[in-house]
Amino acid sequence: MEDSNKYYHSRHFLRLLHRYEKAISEGHVPYMEADELTDIAEYYMTGKQDAKANQAIKAAISMHPDSVDPQIFLARQKMFYGQLDEAHAIIDAVTEQEDCEVIYVQAELRIKEGQADKASEFLTQQMKLMQDNLDTYLYDCAAIFMDYDQWEMALEWLERLKDAYPTHPRIPIMEAEIQMGLDNYEDALLMLQKIVDEEPYNSEAWNLLAETHVALEMYNEAQEAADFSLAINPQDSNALLMKANAYMRSEQMGEAIEHYKQYLEAQSDDLSVQISLAICYSNEERYKEVLPLLEKAEQQALKQPDRESELTQILQMKAYAMSRLNRPTEALAILKKARQTSDESQSWRFDMSEGDIHLQAGNLKEAEKHFANALKKTPEQGETLFSIALTYSNAGYNDCAIDLLDDVWTLFGTQEGKFVVPYLANCYLHKNDMQNYLKYLRLAPSCDREATRILFHDRFPENTAPEDYYAYAYKDIYGVFPDLPENPPS
Repeated sequence: MEDSNKYYHSRHFLRLLHRYEKAISEGHVPYMEADELTDIAEYYMTGKQDAKANQAIKAAISMHPDSVDPQIFLARQKMFYGQLDEAHAIIDAVTEQEDCEVIYVQAELRIKEGQADKASEFLTQQMKLMQDNLDTYLYDCAAIFMDYDQWEMALEWLERLKDAYPTHPRIPIMEAEIQMGLDNYEDALLMLQKIVDEEPYNSEAWNLLAETHVALEMYNEAQEAADFSLAINPQDSNALLMKANAYMRSEQMGEAIEHYKQYLEAQSDDLSVQISLAICYSNEERYKEVLPLLEKAEQQALKQPDRESELTQILQMKAYAMSRLNRPTEALAILKKARQTSDESQSWRFDMSEGDIHLQAGNLKEAEKHFANALKKTPEQGETLFSIALTYSNAGYNDCAIDLLDDVWTLFGTQEGKFVVPYLANCYLHKNDMQNYLKYLRLAPSCDREATRILFHDRFPENTAPEDYYAYAYKDIYGVFPDLPENPPS
């Protein structure tokens, strides 16, 4: 949560950390209170510095064997690594079961076990113990469910907080963030704009506003909001991340790469951002830079059992990069490893990837076999057929791609399937069939404007609208702008 991050940047905590690290560098552990050492361990844990976190918590337990704080930390650490039975054993052994932090961990364990309803019931039962600090308790309960993306439950607890303490200062920002979690971005946008109007130096609100603008595909506005946050705090890594996300989503990969790299200088072990950076490098075809980044990400994902889906994605991306570097044998070996991290329902996706690798290597019959297997298994025939068409197009087999895109159009129907038109234009361009290229390019913006922009914007003057691409393309081919665009010269 944002509150923890603010504490880690406070003068009080930074003084504690400096004193601790100075002593460690001199070869001894300073005497500190249990909560101080636990805070330092949590700080290291947040930065994925496990060895330093373990050193600090061992010192806390050694100096204060009966303290609750280090035990809570250990339980949360076990929980983080998916060792729920061990976490239960640690927290159940704590004598002060009525300590609010013990209660919170008990609730979090229930959420991790897929029992969010029981976690809420448990927290409700404990409310009678928390009457002296009920406002803090209600806020913390809402925050717990937010941390685990249990947005409906978070909203229920926020409503309790609003009913009991309607002027609580954190209500507006929490309400906006919950609406974001519920995908109600338009509502969140109005809430956040009101907050920044009233509190123009609230960097947390500016960052959430940037994130909301990204979700609403308002990328310029997202970058502007992130810039406001950076003006307040130039070291704000969240603002850098939001700006990078805006650049990535708007296909400005070079800018996205620079901002993701800046972010990783401060948050070097953020697995999700490493993957985002790798995606950007792949889009720029910088595969030699992708591989070491994915190697590091793979090692991190292996240490975190709850990041299995990311591990699968990382391995698939490694296989793709190997394929593009003309190393198909290694690519297929990595893909086989990726299959083992996923369940059978996703096997069609691996058939797609294996077909792509064989296609890149020129093994057309093997590619066709795997694509056929994918089509048999997929729950989405039309979408998978479209993906196969794009794979052929990307590999330079434009005649095959055109045939498949025509099949997709037929399968979806005249109106629903017209989204393939920009991709047909792209195939004909690469075939050097300019008459059909112009024919489909003229139709493309009304069929899928965003796909048209992504596919062709680099070919035309900056800020040219997709509706004007046809005229510029016509001029590039024939030397004049068209008088009758529907009848180009033959």
